[in-house]
Amino acid sequence: MSKASVNEKLNAEYKQIRFEAEQNLEDRLQAALQIPQFKALYVERKAIALELSKKNTQELKDQYQKVSKELLDLINNNKIDLNIYFKCKDCKDTGYINGKPCHCRLAMSKRLLKAESNLPKFATATFEDSKFSTLKVAQAKKMESIYKDCKRWADNIDNASKRTIFLMGSVGTGKTTLSFCIANELLNNGHSVYFATAFDLATLIIDKQFNRLQNIDNYYNMLDADLLIIDDLGTEPQNTLMQEGLFAIVDSRINENKKTVICTNLTEAQFAKRYGERSTSRLTSASFAYKPSFIDGDDLRKIKC
Repeated sequence: MSKASVNEKLNAEYKQIRFEAEQNLEDRLQAALQIPQFKALYVERKAIALELSKKNTQELKDQYQKVSKELLDLINNNKIDLNIYFKCKDCKDTGYINGKPCHCRLAMSKRLLKAESNLPKFATATFEDSKFSTLKVAQAKKMESIYKDCKRWADNIDNASKRTIFLMGSVGTGKTTLSFCIANELLNNGHSVYFATAFDLATLIIDKQFNRLQNIDNYYNMLDADLLIIDDLGTEPQNTLMQEGLFAIVDSRINENKKTVICTNLTEAQFAKRYGERSTSRLTSASFAYKPSFIDGDDLRKIKC
């Protein structure tokens, strides 16, 4: 999902919220107008206001003030509720305060982006959760350094020269968890993310090739996202279509300065053999990629953290 489409959805949501608040007030006003005394004062006050807009005399001002007080006393004495109730009192459901996004809009944006990200429910890891400095595992020192590099990259995502992060390593060394940290950092900063396993990616490529339109939105969400994460690349069934599809996606995203994280258990040589030199070159080029050396070490899934 692109930022433009997120903003479109948010604007539509705020428009609906304001409409509902205003409609609720209108319903209560119409109920109050069934009270004869209220209706008489309300209509009179409205007529005086119209006259005041045409000629601003002291006499009309005094009349307006007098009728307004009578109307207010009637409202208070009869406990007539004509308040408008906003979900957010700070921005009055506009989504902005002094031209800047309100906290409610930022929170709504995060929820929307997370819902569209395809991230697993358990993908809650953040950089602040990192425990490598306290773990007695072979890859601790190396992963701590990689985490720091990736945190700097995520915090500077809009200006980062590296468009891909290519993480190669043994099973369970922490690559996927690191990708979750990157994803959540970007989501918290209002960026769109799309997470796909290798099998998800293969399915989307095949569906796109054969015009199976039920998943076409997911394909373009994947292309449009500020960050695409492809996990466990190399575990999906191997075919030529996957090679071509992967190159097309990677090439498109690099050309549009969109960022991609690849996690794979393959070595660079195995990756090149499976996906071809073009994709490997695009993903590992020093001009475009941050590519730490192969991460070997202990399987964190077997260690109590």
